[in-house]
Amino acid sequence: MVTQPPITASLQFPVVQPHSTTTDDRQDIIDAAYGCLSEPHSGAIPVAAILERAGLSTRAFYRHFTSKDELFLAMLCQEADALADRLDSIPEEAPGHPVKQLTAWIEVMFELAQDPQLRTHLSVIDSDEVRAAKGYRETRERLHADRARSLEQILACGRDNGVFPLADPQRDAMAISAVVSRSLTVSAPGGADELEAARAHVLDFALRALGGPRRR
Repeated sequence: MVTQPPITASLQFPVVQPHSTTTDDRQDIIDAAYGCLSEPHSGAIPVAAILERAGLSTRAFYRHFTSKDELFLAMLCQEADALADRLDSIPEEAPGHPVKQLTAWIEVMFELAQDPQLRTHLSVIDSDEVRAAKGYRETRERLHADRARSLEQILACGRDNGVFPLADPQRDAMAISAVVSRSLTVSAPGGADELEAARAHVLDFALRALGGPRRR
């Protein structure tokens, strides 16, 4: 009779595949914070309330965040990074067509503003409590620059091929991005028709400023 060697764990063939919920816990905390902050409340939301909603312990919180301020900055970065990734893909979707790219960039910004969940998240991120987080202003400025990065690329392409002869890519990207933000703040409460009118106005403004072809 041949005796089989005992089964041992190895990196190639582990006996047990451990399941980690670390990433899920982090997102659960972020989701719970959005839930707490989006509901009517008075005073600052304590970490304990966020953890109760998430069904997690204090230990789980400090495994991912050193403070509530860091949690708030993580929420800001998550939304901004997702938007920046979407905007960064636009030049690849319409290569060599600066006007189409500019139009798509502005359309994406306005389309996202009509998403109910995103609008709630942006409202939370712009709330007084989140804005009071240490490092919020510096982080937001950096993220605004990241958001304008793809637009700067579009404008540089348009300037180089003569479509946008008046473009100063870095300056104009920040200016157009700021105009979009202001337009969304003013027009979002008015509904889809007002958003569409604002989108068309921003595109016309951008094309005039860049010396580009006028829309027909």
